[in-house]
Amino acid sequence: MIHSNNKNWPRYRLSLLYGWNKRAQWFFLFAALQLFAFRSFAQICNAVEAPFSPTAQNRIIDWQKFPEFTLPFTLVYGGPRFGDAQRLPLRYGFSHLATFENADATLPKHQRALVWYGVAFNGADQPWWALRSPWNNNLDGYKGRWQHELSTMPEVDLLVPDIERQIKSNDSILILKNHPTTPVAYRSLDNNAFITQYKKDLQALYAEAFLFTKNNKQASIAGYSDTPILNTYINIPGNSWQKWTTDPGLLNYLMYDFNRNTLGGDVLARQDFLAPSAYYYYDYPHPLAPDYLAYLLFQIEVNRAWAPDKRIIPFVWLRYSYVTNAARKFIKPFMAEATAIFPFFSGASGLWLWDDPNLFANNENFAAYEYFIKGLHRLSAYKEMFTGNYQLVIPQPAHAYVDSRKPIWRAVVKNNHLLVVAHNPYAKDDNDAVMVEATYNNQKLFIPLKGYEVFLCRFDMSLLGQEPGQLPNALKVFPNPTEEELHLSLNSPQPQTTRISMTNAAGKTIYEENIGLQQGQNIKTLKINHLPAGTYLIRAMNLSTKFIKK
Repeated sequence: MIHSNNKNWPRYRLSLLYGWNKRAQWFFLFAALQLFAFRSFAQICNAVEAPFSPTAQNRIIDWQKFPEFTLPFTLVYGGPRFGDAQRLPLRYGFSHLATFENADATLPKHQRALVWYGVAFNGADQPWWALRSPWNNNLDGYKGRWQHELSTMPEVDLLVPDIERQIKSNDSILILKNHPTTPVAYRSLDNNAFITQYKKDLQALYAEAFLFTKNNKQASIAGYSDTPILNTYINIPGNSWQKWTTDPGLLNYLMYDFNRNTLGGDVLARQDFLAPSAYYYYDYPHPLAPDYLAYLLFQIEVNRAWAPDKRIIPFVWLRYSYVTNAARKFIKPFMAEATAIFPFFSGASGLWLWDDPNLFANNENFAAYEYFIKGLHRLSAYKEMFTGNYQLVIPQPAHAYVDSRKPIWRAVVKNNHLLVVAHNPYAKDDNDAVMVEATYNNQKLFIPLKGYEVFLCRFDMSLLGQEPGQLPNALKVFPNPTEEELHLSLNSPQPQTTRISMTNAAGKTIYEENIGLQQGQNIKTLKINHLPAGTYLIRAMNLSTKFIKK
């Protein structure tokens, strides 16, 4: 433990003593390089992580509890405004508004965005609307409606037609085979040929809607959820990452080139960016709830892998989606904060924060929005890391975490700096302490996480050296420096008893205990807020795992 008001850094030193086997040998290990990393954390990260108190009032979003800030991303605000006449979202990271107040009549086009609802509706007799069928629709009727709606729509920078009228499963497509609106010539096709015909014709109908939109509106266009890989929450681990990113059989058929058996087609070509939706379904403690972040990042990473030339701007929602018992409830605060930060580390170009306008009048507490803003504000301290030439560090695809259920981390490298974000959605509870090992080239950092916190910190790699603070397998101590509590992470190859002791700089033992270790990682937490500031030595004896430190 190290804590002092003295700014003379060389005096901040933690000595760790280890021992193993029956000889009870003691070794001194100085974790100077690791301490440099945490010094960087203390100096940089705390500056933008002031105490945060979410609103306790209903129907309030207290934007002004944050200082004004900007971000180099496309961030669309589609949440409630509650009479906001100052366009407050545009002062706090957002670049576009998608919900408007009367005072927004003069809002410039480059700050406007819209979701265009009802594209496939023009009377209940239209098979596209009623049956999700591409056949025997009155296309002129649709175009007349489209022309009217587009001509009365304000000029916008971003426009997302919300169509959502496709049948996704082959079995459901076959239900149309004997429907009276289906052309007689198609009813005699074998099942496989009928399914293919449906997919081709529906793709052509979608393409008509996008072409008409582009010809009648000067805006960047994307279809809501019309992406190469359709939304999937349950079956992400059902395919390997290689299969997800190379098998054309997994593509959304709206984005499929039937002639070349690969990604393509007019629907893809007529979209300027891609807008996958990544709404969450399950609330904690449901066993699938912790997959929320892997699901969000998977939507970004898999569609970016298929279409690297398209910007990815996911739709996110601070409520659970409609299909579960948690429907319309606000997500957990840490989920909102992580949703605001992590997508950019997976390559997203922006976020579209959506909410159901029918819920704006609810007498609810909207604090989830403040946690989202908090996440954006934290990220804004490092916004220059996402401009110019930078590199994403993705240690493994998000897809893998659904099976491993390990803490998720990502990083960005620019010049000689490493910006790291880490979060453990799979924590057992708020006190579950783990250590995340983040590596880049020959650099290694140990990131302490407690509970569901969202860690965000930039490190100067020149201070870490080529073989940074390795506390490999036996004992790790974090956070360091600290003044409240200290976590000891002990990795044991077998069940055993270990003696832990702490001594002060004068050599006086102030804590001593025998603790039982299980095989694998063990966490021991020590309360140290009663101790004076200073340098203390941690000893662990009879650990069987050896370690090496320069």
